[in-house]
Amino acid sequence: MANYMPSRKDSPRATITNFGRNVEFQPAAVFTPGSEKEVLGILRGHPGRRFRAMGRLHSWSQVAIGEDVLLDLRHLNSVRVETSATGAAIATIGAGCQIKRVLGELERQGGYTLPSVGLISEQSIAGAISTGTHGSGRRSLSHYVTAVRLAAFDESGGPVIRTIFTGSELEAARCSLGCLGLILSVQMAIRPQYFIEEHLRAYQTLDEVLAAEEEFPLQQFYLIPWRWTWLAQHCREVDGPRSLFAPLYRAYWFTFIDLGLHLALLALVQLLQSPALVRAFYRWLVMLTVVRGWRVVDRSQNQLIMEHELFRHVEVELFVTRSRLAGAVEFVRQTVCAFGGEAAGTSDVSLADRGSYTHHYAICIRKVLADEALLSMSSGRDEASYAISLISYARPSNRAGFFRFAEYLTRAMVQQFNARPHWGKFCPLTAADTESLYPRLAEFRAICRRIDSRGMFRNDWAADVIFGGQAPTPRA
Repeated sequence: MANYMPSRKDSPRATITNFGRNVEFQPAAVFTPGSEKEVLGILRGHPGRRFRAMGRLHSWSQVAIGEDVLLDLRHLNSVRVETSATGAAIATIGAGCQIKRVLGELERQGGYTLPSVGLISEQSIAGAISTGTHGSGRRSLSHYVTAVRLAAFDESGGPVIRTIFTGSELEAARCSLGCLGLILSVQMAIRPQYFIEEHLRAYQTLDEVLAAEEEFPLQQFYLIPWRWTWLAQHCREVDGPRSLFAPLYRAYWFTFIDLGLHLALLALVQLLQSPALVRAFYRWLVMLTVVRGWRVVDRSQNQLIMEHELFRHVEVELFVTRSRLAGAVEFVRQTVCAFGGEAAGTSDVSLADRGSYTHHYAICIRKVLADEALLSMSSGRDEASYAISLISYARPSNRAGFFRFAEYLTRAMVQQFNARPHWGKFCPLTAADTESLYPRLAEFRAICRRIDSRGMFRNDWAADVIFGGQAPTPRA
């Protein structure tokens, strides 16, 4: 995902670009250690410097930026399945291991899988848990972490490895945004491989979609822009077996959705650049590609993971509670209309912004149960959250309209619906926003100061948004 070749040597001023090409930075040094011992050596050899770990850069926020010493931990990628003292299956996973490798190794080492997965499998496990990556109908991946092994400094300034496995420190480490130290490995609860039954169905109202949750608790659903109807991807866990036509279903999904739909959108958005054709495509054509009612059973990751990494895009995702979902969705619809230049849009969108951006991707909504973590987007709430995701496939040079749209939408939804932006997506939060959205923020800060007293593992973004502008204290 990055535009450089990693090296085990110090690589001054390498330019790092994220997957979405909306974040670019030049760390003072880049290292690719091959062991925990090498990580400690890098910490020891750079006193007074700030450190960040790099995953696969499949993030659109500034959380991934490392301004000083950056460590690419891709070589820490082991997966080991064990049995805990209580008899439960657990896995110890190296921080840099990609989720797709994790899933493959868990299957190979005893027919296991992760209890929750997101839509993509390209991320590293540490990057995924550190930003609250989630699927639909379950808790985020962070919730299932039972221990975190990380490299930090002790009180004397020497590099040490410590393991966090209980209490509020574990809740902080589950979604730490890189602020506790360099994650070396995580221990996670795992489960036997299972099967998912899936089918697609169209609806006219949100109430109809939500009513289906009891029967299909793992469903995710889409608001179709410019048509303003709903498409539900109904999913539920079943005993199996795998459907005879599951390979054909996977071929259909890959050909018509992962490739065909996206190629059509790229032609309309990037080549023809025609808002009118985008609207017409959604109003009259897109549902013709959807095979509804075809019930297929397949292994969990085959059904729950998509191929969103095939085409470069940028994304904003906002979490609201169930009681605020209907109002938030209507506000999203009105905002999309306003920025698209339609009269049905909200009245407080400025004249300069009206008509400046035509949204061109289905608005995906996923239910996320409450996490036991301090700063994950679905933590600390008495009801389930719903993540509303908006994606743009505009060229990197032509994204100004999307960013104005996403900035306006985020600011308004934070204020009106107490919405929490995803830490790993486009995330224009301020320190004041974070204070109001996360009631256990002070507890998280206190834990960070105990483990990283001088703030050597914060980047500028985290120092501002999480710690209210408190700069790290250089080590003498």
